Amino acid sequence: MRSASRRALAGAVAVGLTMTAFTSIATAGGRDHRPDPGDGGKGKVVASELNSPRHLTAAPNGDLYVAEAGTGGEDCVVLSEAGPIFGDDENLLLCGSYDPLEHPEWFEIRLGETGSVTKISRKGGQHRVVTGLPSVDLGGGESTGPSDVAIKGNKLMVTIGLGADPASRDLMVELFDNETYADLATVQEVRFKGKNRVKIREFADLAQFETESNPHPDNLDTNPNAIVADKKGGWLVTDAGGNAVLKLSKRGNVSLVGVPPGGMAEAPPFLGLPPGTPIPFEPVPTAAERGPDGAIYVSLLTGFPFPVDGSIIWRIDRHGNMTEWATGLTNVTDLTWAKGKLYAVQLSNNGLLSEDLTGSLVQVRKGKSTHKVIADDLFAPYGVTVHKDYAYVTTGAVVPGGGEVVRFDLDRHKRR
Repeated sequence: MRSASRRALAGAVAVGLTMTAFTSIATAGGRDHRPDPGDGGKGKVVASELNSPRHLTAAPNGDLYVAEAGTGGEDCVVLSEAGPIFGDDENLLLCGSYDPLEHPEWFEIRLGETGSVTKISRKGGQHRVVTGLPSVDLGGGESTGPSDVAIKGNKLMVTIGLGADPASRDLMVELFDNETYADLATVQEVRFKGKNRVKIREFADLAQFETESNPHPDNLDTNPNAIVADKKGGWLVTDAGGNAVLKLSKRGNVSLVGVPPGGMAEAPPFLGLPPGTPIPFEPVPTAAERGPDGAIYVSLLTGFPFPVDGSIIWRIDRHGNMTEWATGLTNVTDLTWAKGKLYAVQLSNNGLLSEDLTGSLVQVRKGKSTHKVIADDLFAPYGVTVHKDYAYVTTGAVVPGGGEVVRFDLDRHKRR
């Protein structure tokens, strides 16, 4: 018989990312990413066959590290909007054991330990240096799991996403008796202990912080996304589910930097509202980084209905005051400062409701609503990092086995 606690948790488990499901693409194997004159502005693929790559970072020596959300796994649960579906025997309904035509409102998620971090050597070649991290496949290639990786010395900091009420994490641990799922919605510290050994420990629990503080109080939701070493010590993290920019101390203590404001957008026609009716959308912060002036800059994906030109780069000063720094962007998933310039990735130039995952890398102009395009026609781009005169962008971010890292020559754009 199901326990009362399990039934209470079940109502919180029907989860979804802020993105829709996407189609797969095929790619080739890894490649050398040392600089060469052949990029021609079109970009050069330096890694491929990645499982839903999200954010990435460059080590001081030029090696790249990419967070891969993974492909889910064998643990499967049937969900409805109300939570997990149980059969007549009071056990979880087995995936594939029902007629989807009779229950179109049901869907399946699959959990496993397929999340990872891939290292792309500056000398060429790629291999996964961290494996066995939790991953949730929501179907159609849509997944959550490792979202970003930051490097400092001999350790990596890895954010693990969730995209749901923190209580759903506890339910997944209970349903499948797998403590690995307790790492969802956390920051994990990875230390390298020799050539083939790593030590992983929990550094910060963002689900616990969301449960206790809930800085954006509309509902409980947590989805740790980007992490970066803060120039003033500790780490900056964005929680795209909790709509919060957070600071982690060197000991892993979590504090709030701020909650960017959302906005209003015209309701899409399929909602059946009168034409022109405005509806609110959530901010959904995706990345935060301290700029050369000491302020923190934050990018927004924006929540439903994901308005075109609705993403803003917010500047947070040392007093916590937020001001618009740039506008006119769409569904921004990452940003980074390099040599005094700010670069951002747009996941979908035409907005996620268009179901067109053609995105771009842009150089953001202060106070402007139009921006310099560095690379366009990118399929589902997500993360960006810069090393020397090259920008590296993850693409195919929602494609298990079909993701890539593409390099672009920024020096070429300086000469244009």
